[in-house]
Amino acid sequence: MQIKNILVVISIATLASCSSWTKQDKDKFIEDCQKQKLSDRFCSCALSKAMNQYNSFDEMTKDEANMAELLYSCIEEDRKVPEDKK
Repeated sequence: MQIKNILVVISIATLASCSSWTKQDKDKFIEDCQKQKLSDRFCSCALSKAMNQYNSFDEMTKDEANMAELLYSCIEEDRKVPEDKK
């Protein structure tokens, strides 16, 4: 019984690690965002919102329609910041 419990915990941990944001995912997101010549503030906002809404980078890339709304909300937030604070 003890071995079975250990195997279940290991399986859950493995699955959970497969569906999370890795450092490489975050770096790739920021890199791709900056390649579009978007501000650091915007890219950070977009990454933060994406991480809050999606369990992983892969999950996010499969939901383009909703991701567009998320990015638009960061554009709106960036517009509210005075020029001297950007």
